Amino acid sequence: MIVFRYPPNGTLYEHLHDGEGCQLSWHMRMKIAISITYTLRYLHTDMQPPFAIAALTSSSVYLTEDFSPKVRLIWRFLDVQANTFAFGVILLELISGRPSLAKDTGDLVDWARKHLDQTNEFSKFLDPKLNNTNHENLGIICNVVNMCIDPNPSRRPSMNMIAAILEEGIDTSAATILRNSSLAWVEAELAIS
Repeated sequence: MIVFRYPPNGTLYEHLHDGEGCQLSWHMRMKIAISITYTLRYLHTDMQPPFAIAALTSSSVYLTEDFSPKVRLIWRFLDVQANTFAFGVILLELISGRPSLAKDTGDLVDWARKHLDQTNEFSKFLDPKLNNTNHENLGIICNVVNMCIDPNPSRRPSMNMIAAILEEGIDTSAATILRNSSLAWVEAELAIS
């Protein structure tokens, strides 16, 4: 029997879409994205045989006290490319604040595919509730999303490749927080405590 301790901050879905969760800053969203990348890279490449998560969604990503993501491993799935697609959807949810499927906005992936090939349209993906976003990071995330949701699974990148792109391009250091946020001292204090 596997025991799963429910992390106190609920799910990523709750924080992005239910309105009751706290607002996640751009910096926090990028840290969550990179942490999920590391988890999937470990499951897909370091485990033998590779382990893919059958139901990878923002509802299966739980947030701990310090908002570190914990991915609930419901059961083993053989399709790592499907996990790559699901990760792309989670990235879309993180940057847009939109659920993957909604009555009023439709399918998030269908909507995104109309705009991902045009870099001048990347700002359409930004969650309007976000302040202090990094547009360079947004471009990197949008390019990764475009690769992850490729309709041809064989063209989707490995999590090793995704991790390398995000590690190289997304800066989640304290210096970035101080440089990009007018409320940097609050975020730094929260990170320290």
